[in-house]
Amino acid sequence: MPGNKESQRSRTGLTGIVLIGGRSSRLGGEPKPLIVVGNKLILARIADALRSVCDEVIAVVRPGQEDASPDTAMALGMHVVEDTCSDAGPLAGCCAGLRASVSALSFVTGGDHPFLSADLIRAMARTASTRGAAVVPHVDGRLQPLHAVYPTLTWRTHFCEALANGERSPTRVLASALAAGTSGIVEYGVRQIEEHDPRLMSLVDVDTPSQLARARIMSDWRTNVRPGLRHPGGA
Repeated sequence: MPGNKESQRSRTGLTGIVLIGGRSSRLGGEPKPLIVVGNKLILARIADALRSVCDEVIAVVRPGQEDASPDTAMALGMHVVEDTCSDAGPLAGCCAGLRASVSALSFVTGGDHPFLSADLIRAMARTASTRGAAVVPHVDGRLQPLHAVYPTLTWRTHFCEALANGERSPTRVLASALAAGTSGIVEYGVRQIEEHDPRLMSLVDVDTPSQLARARIMSDWRTNVRPGLRHPGGA
């Protein structure tokens, strides 16, 4: 008997990990994954992009999270796991997601990226597989650890050891590895990203009311101006 559509889809060896446990303090506490952009929840937009390229999608929530994000993630077919550390920042979410991943590679993103590009994620995963390295965008002078592909076992170890030593920022873990001369990180610059995402929409995230307003304008595809990408805060 023919299998269902999901079972017939070829496996990619990639897990998608979405960090949705943030408190959204700069947006008045409104959960960013549940904000509507372009008539769709940001989390639903993320799910659509990741389902087309990942074998599984994991949503990482904070312990005791009481907003509707965990239930929404489950309704969207995501496997929901909890951070092991409360209020330990995005590095704790990375660790929890990588521990739960069953794939050789994992794409980690925040729950506030409304414009992910499946084509770009595929390209990054191919590079990660070929090079045996993490693939991390480096744009406008900043690393983007929450739009990156990681070899799961290697970076589970790196991130979780750093967390155990008191680190909270995946950006600092990556920067330290680069400063030490690691060959285990490939940096994707603007030119490489533009081959698959000409307007660099994938790197847009929503941290403040002004950025949310801009994302809603950008959801109208008649807008042709490349957005500014990063802003204070980050991971």
